[in-house]
Amino acid sequence: MIYSMRFILGIANFNKKYGFANKINHKKINLILKKACNLKIKEIDTANNYFKPNKILSKNKFKKNFLINTKITIIKGNNYKKKIDNDIKIFKKNFNSNTINTLFFHDRRQIFEKNIKNIVDYMSELKKKKIIKKFGFSIYNKYELKKILNHFSPDVIQVPGNVFDQRFLNKKEINILKKKNIEIQIRSIFLQGASLKRGLTLKDKKSSKILKSYWKKIDKLNLSTLDYNINFLKKFERFVKFIVSFENEIQFKDLVVGFKRKDKNYNNGFKTNYQKLINPYLWQKI
Repeated sequence: MIYSMRFILGIANFNKKYGFANKINHKKINLILKKACNLKIKEIDTANNYFKPNKILSKNKFKKNFLINTKITIIKGNNYKKKIDNDIKIFKKNFNSNTINTLFFHDRRQIFEKNIKNIVDYMSELKKKKIIKKFGFSIYNKYELKKILNHFSPDVIQVPGNVFDQRFLNKKEINILKKKNIEIQIRSIFLQGASLKRGLTLKDKKSSKILKSYWKKIDKLNLSTLDYNINFLKKFERFVKFIVSFENEIQFKDLVVGFKRKDKNYNNGFKTNYQKLINPYLWQKI
């Protein structure tokens, strides 16, 4: 297993607050990117509306070592080509690159737009012109996945997945995508830091209760939060790519070391379908 091929570096927390993860400064960003290069990580995950992170990355000397995946927001109406071309123009300007590795639709509403078929057809044109290598959808629930697969066959599907949110982490969903030769990327693998930050509480009482039970389970197993999460995620490493974010380069190294261990102390995580916990959009102020 070439572990570097299984990780994609997410930069949402570069100099901005992201979930429970702290924002990180320029010095730490440089160390993280350097560590990613040393570990032979090949891809970076960003979005056109990550303004500060993109500005920082665009000026970093290590950016040339990565393939960059980006996301565009919702496109409406018949003027979709102009909007997509403009987003690609912004990307090229930011990263001095003529090719996007994977272009994602970032907004779930895009799936239900009347012109979505025309937009997907335009993605195919851009692939033929080698302006993008792959296109995909970043989705949030199974209904969206069903809607997509009934009409399209994207190159990549990006979904949330972690010890709590296991909606897409089952044989049925994975096999459906693999049979269609669709690459699977798992984001929010630490639930934006919530599964690693011991002792966190949320304003929502049920969410806090689930988290307390989760900490107790880890304590009984005498594991670190990172090892518990890794032992869960390793079950899926042959089938998916993981988007990972860090506050410093040491966390990055610890994750890779954890995945490289030969032990198979897998666990089943702490599965819940409670939306106010597993959907960060619904989190209330801590």
